[in-house]
Amino acid sequence: MPIYNLYMGCSVPANYPNYEAAMFKVAETFDMTLEYMEDVGCCGSPNLRAIDFFGWLLVNARTLAIAEKNGHDIVTPCNGCFGSLKDVLHHLQHDEEDLKRVNAELKKSGLSLKCTIKVRHFVEALYTDIGIEQIMSRITRPLDGVGIAIHYGCHVLRPADVTEFKPEILDELVRATGATVIDYPLWKQCCGATVLPVNEALAIRLARDKLKSMKEHGAEFVTVVCPACGNQLDLQQLGLKDSFGEEYNLPVLLYPQILALALGMDESEVGLELNRVPADPILDHLSG
Repeated sequence: MPIYNLYMGCSVPANYPNYEAAMFKVAETFDMTLEYMEDVGCCGSPNLRAIDFFGWLLVNARTLAIAEKNGHDIVTPCNGCFGSLKDVLHHLQHDEEDLKRVNAELKKSGLSLKCTIKVRHFVEALYTDIGIEQIMSRITRPLDGVGIAIHYGCHVLRPADVTEFKPEILDELVRATGATVIDYPLWKQCCGATVLPVNEALAIRLARDKLKSMKEHGAEFVTVVCPACGNQLDLQQLGLKDSFGEEYNLPVLLYPQILALALGMDESEVGLELNRVPADPILDHLSG
């Protein structure tokens, strides 16, 4: 039974109870123990790094040090948190001077960072520690080949040598549910979520181009593993209908929601009703 330090971040507990609920349903199915981390702060993604680099190092190093003290790897459901924690860990593993500075500050609260901890995205832990074969063996309501476009999100893919997250991980996890992964040209493009506060027009254009690319290549649904990306691709569809008269009708589901449904969970248990673009049509594709 694998045990993890669960770093929720700010966005999921505040805004996406459906993500949290579905994640725990999936974890319970595979005997994954997720222990909420206590006394941790925001990761600062993506703004703190640009404003206060050392402050960004320190707040994430503190989270890493608490995880080391607890003795388990960190798992997070948020791409932004994953990206920040991985980036800080990578930086401090390669910069002795910054590590010394960070540990001098951590020492004041009785902590120390040795950089021995691992940071994992929840879906990465599923793929690595549970495995595709085990997941497939528990599927009771496969998704019968329905076409799903994956939006991976910037912070799990880039920079590749830091995140160490391969797109194939999510591809295989989606296929394990019985769904078909839809290839589309703009799969690497940002959804525009982090651009929204500073350039709304650009953020809308990025989401619009992405949704159009998905739809034109046969997607019926979209899946994400990032709360910010999910919100952007879901919410902007309402605005695009009002502003451009374009209806994409692409329900955006978090991957644990899709997997939980394929594992036999009820739609109310995974919060399908919280989607702006109605997500219940996916129920028509479940078989078994």
